[in-house]
Amino acid sequence: MESTMTKPRGLVALWWLALLTLSYFVAGKFGLSLAFVHANASPVWPPTGIAFAAFLVLGSRVWPAILVGAFLVNVTTAGSVVTSIGIAIGNTLEGHLGADLVRRFANGRNVFDRSRDVFKFVLLAALFSTTVSATIGVTSLTLAGYAHWRDYGSIWFTWWLGDAVGALVVGPILVLWCVRGGVPWSRARLLEGVGLLAVVIIVSALVFGGISGEALSFLCVPPLIWAAFRFGQKGTATAIALLAGLATWGTVHGLGPFADGPPNESLMLLQAFLGTMAVMSLLIAAVVAERKRDEAALARLASIVESSDDAITSKTLGGVVTSWNAGAERLYGYSAGEAVGRPNSIIIPPDRPNEMLRVLARLERGEHIEPFETVRRRKDATLVEVSVAVSPIRSSSGKVIGASTIARDITEEKRAEAALREATALRSVASLALAAAHEINNPLTVVWGEIQLLAREVGARWESRIEAMLEALERIRDVVARMNRINRLEQAEQLKNLPEMLDLNKSSGPSGQTGDRPGAPD
Repeated sequence: MESTMTKPRGLVALWWLALLTLSYFVAGKFGLSLAFVHANASPVWPPTGIAFAAFLVLGSRVWPAILVGAFLVNVTTAGSVVTSIGIAIGNTLEGHLGADLVRRFANGRNVFDRSRDVFKFVLLAALFSTTVSATIGVTSLTLAGYAHWRDYGSIWFTWWLGDAVGALVVGPILVLWCVRGGVPWSRARLLEGVGLLAVVIIVSALVFGGISGEALSFLCVPPLIWAAFRFGQKGTATAIALLAGLATWGTVHGLGPFADGPPNESLMLLQAFLGTMAVMSLLIAAVVAERKRDEAALARLASIVESSDDAITSKTLGGVVTSWNAGAERLYGYSAGEAVGRPNSIIIPPDRPNEMLRVLARLERGEHIEPFETVRRRKDATLVEVSVAVSPIRSSSGKVIGASTIARDITEEKRAEAALREATALRSVASLALAAAHEINNPLTVVWGEIQLLAREVGARWESRIEAMLEALERIRDVVARMNRINRLEQAEQLKNLPEMLDLNKSSGPSGQTGDRPGAPD
């Protein structure tokens, strides 16, 4: 089963490698058809972009296709098998090195998402890695006697420039269309895209269609900016590739602002122009994409802040309110319109006027502020207990320019904590009372019995005093009985009556009767 599945996959991989080899070969033959300074060195070299994109998207396993394609291009054009092998090795290493550097240092397949990664792509893949192919190729030709050492510099520069611009123009469109998921276009957007392509064609015809004048070359800038702002990196790369194809056709046929000099010089000037346009457009597209992502992130953050139950506000280092969410409106009673632009002191109680100013001063010095509990004043002058977390707001240079505050109403938490403390204290009193009751109960029983025995033995002369003693004992028995009942109180609501239960003044009266007279002591 495994072998039957492996064979189709292997065949598909071979077909892809064969297609890549064919694409490289066709593009290479087209490039070498424009070689004027040497048969193997052209200022127009799209295969560099193909190799870079293939290595970046598909990985190192595509090296045989690039190597074979480069070898066939050169061996069927000029030189020998040995020089063709050397050139093919240089072209393969160039693409592999450029893709590897971008993968390591420039965000890999997403290299065109951020402006700083586009800069790295230009430096690493377009300007640096292309020196490998130019150096190995020209050196191979010179050592084999197919080029003179005196021409080394001009051949090398032509070779390098063609490779560099090929990476800048062809590489982005292949990478972007291969790895980036597409967003469904509306009919209006599709019509706008067709209009953009039509404008690029019209401008290319005007600039490179026979109307002389170098100033007209700058007509190419507006459509590329349009593409960068409206159609992102994909649309920009497509517009650049279309412009490059039409501009190359016109210059080869002696048309356009760069066609006045020798063919190789004209093409090199054109390549320098196209490379500049490509770098500019890709950077603008990346900056626009970054801004859109930042706006989307800010919108999500604003939505979270606005829907939060906590009071989230921001202020300058001088204490002036700059933002005020719905949670702050509910907590403090001020609307955003009433609070923004006013000093933060509108919610500070009079007894702590400098509290927030001291916090802001500490933030400005770079100190970390731990969350703290404090009191704030509402619009109706009532006070509310809050837990406050303060964090700095920094500028793009890292300087602290304000503070963000998150405040949460902890009034109910404080009430619950106070109730818990009171209940704990009352339970402690109850435990003490219960222990005391047990200690008093036994000797009280003995005294009660002895007085009753004494009453039988003495005469009427001591009757009033014995009755007074029994009445006093009755009151003690009443207190002990209530203390014994405490161990049956388990709920917090019952514990609220504990002070009243232990009030000795509410014991039995002179008659010795109580509202809830207990039985004989245990």
